[in-house]
Order: sequence, then structure tokens, then C-alpha cells
Amino acid sequence: MCGIAGWLGFEGSREGASVLLERMKLAIYHRGPDENGSFIDDRVAIGMQRLAIVDLAGGQQPMANEDDTIWIVFNGEIYNEPDLRPRLEAAGHRFKTNSDTECILHLYEEYGDTCVDHLFGMFTFCIWDTRRGRALLARDRVGKKPLFYAEAAGGLLFASEMKAILCHPDVPRDLDPVAIETYLALGYALPPRTAFRAIRQVRPGHIMSWDARSGTLRESPYWEPRPGTLSDAEARDPVGAFLGLLEDATRSRLLSEVPLGAFLSGGIDSSSVVAMMRGGLDRPVRTFCLGFDEPSWGEQGYARRVATRLGTDHREGRVPALERHTPGTADARTLADDLPRIIAGLDEPHADTSAIPVWYLCEMTRRHVTVALSGDGGDEALAGYDTYLASAIRPAYALLPQPIRTGITRLAQALPTSGKKLALDELLRRFTAAADGEGDRAHYAWRTIFGDDARARLLGRAPSERAAAVPDPFAEALALCPNLDQFDGVQRHMYFDIRTWLTGDILVKVDRMSMAHSLEVRSPLLDHRIIEFALRLPASRLLRLSPRHGPQTKAILKDAMDDILPGGILHRRKRGFSSPVSSWLGTAGSDASTAPLRSLMQDALARPMDAFDPAVVRAIAAGTSGPDGRPVDPLQAWDLLVLHLWHDWAKSWRGPEGPGPIALGTGTKSPSPVATGGGLGRGLSG
Repeated sequence: MCGIAGWLGFEGSREGASVLLERMKLAIYHRGPDENGSFIDDRVAIGMQRLAIVDLAGGQQPMANEDDTIWIVFNGEIYNEPDLRPRLEAAGHRFKTNSDTECILHLYEEYGDTCVDHLFGMFTFCIWDTRRGRALLARDRVGKKPLFYAEAAGGLLFASEMKAILCHPDVPRDLDPVAIETYLALGYALPPRTAFRAIRQVRPGHIMSWDARSGTLRESPYWEPRPGTLSDAEARDPVGAFLGLLEDATRSRLLSEVPLGAFLSGGIDSSSVVAMMRGGLDRPVRTFCLGFDEPSWGEQGYARRVATRLGTDHREGRVPALERHTPGTADARTLADDLPRIIAGLDEPHADTSAIPVWYLCEMTRRHVTVALSGDGGDEALAGYDTYLASAIRPAYALLPQPIRTGITRLAQALPTSGKKLALDELLRRFTAAADGEGDRAHYAWRTIFGDDARARLLGRAPSERAAAVPDPFAEALALCPNLDQFDGVQRHMYFDIRTWLTGDILVKVDRMSMAHSLEVRSPLLDHRIIEFALRLPASRLLRLSPRHGPQTKAILKDAMDDILPGGILHRRKRGFSSPVSSWLGTAGSDASTAPLRSLMQDALARPMDAFDPAVVRAIAAGTSGPDGRPVDPLQAWDLLVLHLWHDWAKSWRGPEGPGPIALGTGTKSPSPVATGGGLGRGLSG
């Protein structure tokens, strides 16, 4: 695992490019603190920070082919490298290392751009072909690893995180109004956009080529989920076929020359992964769980139960939400102290509340291991969300007479906000608010934070007004789903989530929070073969109505684990890994006097951002009302808090100290937080 960065087609001297590259690498040092390397010629400068996992002695990068005409920097793991190596050796390629990085080089020599079709794993890379004067950049199928780029300074800058690209002083920092609109709606930006207008990200399952002679940049897809039919063997025994895929996906992710463990929440996804790990290790699995002190939020009891059942070496940590500084102590910490640092680690505005426990879980886990397997992706790949059940019952709900539906909606709105996890009041409000919409929009709306009218009020527009220059976030999401009309039912919504929610939210959170602590996280349930298999299954193998257990999600996984995990784990209600932000912020009827983030929120929201209606923001900060006049929605308050704290960080972040100024050919500059083309506060419509 590594962080990669580069400047293709740089202006000025090699020395200036070298200085910039070193700063870019330092900006992502946390992604690979073990060693670093660079390659610079007259046209490109590429480098990496390495987190050494496999081939500790021989896996240094950048790496070259046999005659030093092709160079690569690579971030990730290629899990089918043991199968690829003998095929390449039989074709005449000579290996100098045991690294999967070298395998990609030889695949490129053999197959060119289609080398990505042969790779199973999580990855981004840049290959510089000196003979053709051409670079190839690639991102894995579902987007587990990030890759950002900016066309600036006469060439192309790329990196694993945006903060590295911002080391170049000529990259403008104007906000992207479409990305911010989408962030307010969903809590994250959708690729290829980022919060910055000038920075984009390579889309999952895409490659991008850059030609040094013409400066031409081209992006094209190489993988997109599609429906299909089961093979005869799969149709005869779908549970056995699925279990075989899961066993292989897990076993291939156990290769490591450094300590390895697993996250264990006590849910079915992480429990299933740990169960599969036992067969591939000669020692008890080292498992890690994070708990909350707030009632109804912690799952540590379930994790302990699974750990006992599976015989793991289990450790447990806590989110320090309610801790207070003790006079006379220097090492006390609180969530309020840590939150700005966590948001800086996210690199972009990202409002998923579960990023907080994931940060602390990764921090604790890294003290013991360097690699951790997780259950991430099970909900998207195997239909695990309650929203899939909501979509299934929505047609029946629509058959109710309109007066009855109106009455249910009014009842939902009148229910007091409990602030509890899995609270009926919140679930009912979200369901009724979107249930009258058409299927795709209803599914999208169930995860919306600021709806259309609320965003309009927040941004000072009349609720009926649509800004012509700002597309509907729903349309932005649909644009990422070119095969949507090929799917029906639950798999239609799974595909939508794989291309939007998974890429923009789940994988961003896991990558940034883990790599901030130099921890590699591997997700067997996101093996693309499992995703493709699930999209071929009959819908009844994913969702079903059980006479004993009621509506069930992830039916195929529960059938596969039936003799392995206890029934209390298999059939308990999904709880997720969200956070008690209501009690943290003092909203939704919780005690504001004991809310650990109340003061932080009020201070942050008091610092204005252009384009927001200050009266609406003040009302949310004070807990008076939300944009719709109802009590403040904790998720809306959290959405704004994260955006403001990220904005504070982005304005003040100057990048790491480097060995000297960057000589760009038109003068000498040093990185600055203020863009030459406009400040961060420039309006969302400008």
C-alpha cells in the first residue's frame, strides 16, 4: 500500500519539479511512511510513499521494466498476482522481485492498456512509457483506492489525495458549485467532481491516458456492472458457489509479511469475514472493535459474542466523545479536540458520521497490526440496507388511499425526535418523505440530507427556484449509472448504490481514515467477482420474507453462514456504524449543556461561507430550527459542521515544508493556501 503523486509535462527545471514532488510526497507521507522514491526525466516526475506489506526487501518504487523504458508508481494490492506471475514468466518476462508492482509492469508490456482487465484487487497506478511518451493512469473497478488529478501548470498533476495536488501554487482553489450542492444533498461529492473546481478524480473502473506530445487527456471505462445469468453449476448450488467465492476472496487477502487482523463489529458482514479468515491462518484471528458509551449505539456486546464463538484474540476501544479535559493533565483528549484533525484527514468534505468511529478504530488497530480485513461492501454487494426493503414495500404503500398516506406522513412529522439509533420516528419520517416519488428518486431521497427545498433555503434561493447553472444532484448520480435500465428490482438499487454511495461515501471514509493511520484495509466482500455474482442472482436470494424472522436482507450470506455463525448474529436487525451526533451536537431534544461538540459547532458555523443564507445557518447553529421550520435535523447540522471545519482547514493548509521554492519557469513561488484564481470563499455559483 502506498501513496502516489506526480507531475506529468512539468514546466521549468528538473530541480523545480523535484522540489514540488518531494512536497507532494510529504503531504501524503501517512499513506506510506516506510520508504519513498522518485523518478524524474525531462518530461515527468513521479513518486511514491510506501507502506511495506509484501516483498519488504524488493518492492521499492518507482519500479522499472527490464530495460528501464517503462516506469510505474502503484498504490494497492493485486490479489491474483500468484496466478499472473507464472503466466507472464511463460510468456518470457523476467521478474527481479516478488512484488505485485512488477507484475503490473509486465502485464502492460504484454497487453497494453487492457492490462487492467487481468487485475483482481484494489489499485491505482501511473505507468510512464518513455518510448511512447505516454502515461497510463488507472483506478480499480469499484474505487477502493483514490486517484485525483488537475490539468494545471502546463501539464497534469496527480496524487492519491487532493492535498498533494494543492502543493502546487498554481492550482486554483475555487469551490465547485455542483460538488457542494451534491455534498449538501448527500454528504459527499460524486466523481469525477471534487469540492475544488480545478481538481477531478478518475472514476472507478476507468483508465486515463496522457500524451506528452499533445498534452491530450483521455478517459475511458474498462469495467461496468452488468446483469447476467447464473451458470448451470451456480444455479444448482448458489449458496455453495457464493461460499466458494467468499473463501477465495478472503484467502487471497491474507497474504502479508506484516501483522494482520480484522475489524469485528458483531454484524454479519465482519463476522463472516472473520469466520472465513480462520481457515487461512495458523493462529487465532486478531480482531478489533469500537464501542460507544451512549445507550443504543454501541455494538461491542455483539462483537464479544462473535469473538468468543470464533475464538479470536479480541480488543476493544472507545470513542472519547464525552471525555473532558482534567485540570493539571496534558494528555487528556476529547472528540472536540480531534474532530478538526479527523476532517483534515478526510481530505474533502465528507459528512458520514461513521467516519468518526472508523478513525478511532483504525487508530487503535494500527497499534497492533498493519493490515486489517473488514466487512465493508456487504450491504451494497449483497443488498443489506433497509432502503432495499423500503423500495420493495413502496408499491404496496402507494396503493393506500391518499388520505391515509397523508395521515401517516403527518404522524411521522409530529413524532418527537428521539435521537436514538434505528429510531422508528426517523425511519418513518424518511420513508414517508420519499415514498410518493418514483422508484429511483425515492431510493435516492431516502439518503438525502438537505432536500431540494431545504437546500434552496440554505443557499438563499426561493424553494421553487432552480439554479440553471447547478444540476440536480439526482441527475449527477444517474449519470454515473449508465447500465441502470438493464437492472430491475433490488439489483437496480444495488447497482445505483455501488456506483454512487459506495464510491462517494463508504470507500472514501475507509480509505482516508485507515491511511491517516498507515493502516491497510482489505474488503473481501468487495471482490468484483462477488459483486458480479450477486447481480446475477434471483432477487429472492437477496431479499426474502421469512416466516420466522420476517423481512430479510442479504439472504445468500445468511444461508452461507447458517452453520457457522449463531442465529442471534445472523438474524439480528442491521445497526450500521453511525454515530450519536444528536447527543454530540445537542440537537433533537438532547441535553445541549452536556453536548461535547455544541460549542465547536456554534463557533464553526459563526464563520460565514459565501452563498449560504446566514440566518438559516444561525438558526441551525442555535438549535432554533432547520431550513424547513422543523426542529433541527442532527444530520443537517453535522453536514454543515463538517463543511465549515473542512473549509477552515483548506483555507489554512499550506502543505509540508520542502527543501526550497518551486521554480516554475515564470518565477519562483511557494505553495499557498490562497489560489491564484480565487479564494476558497468564492461563491457556490461563481
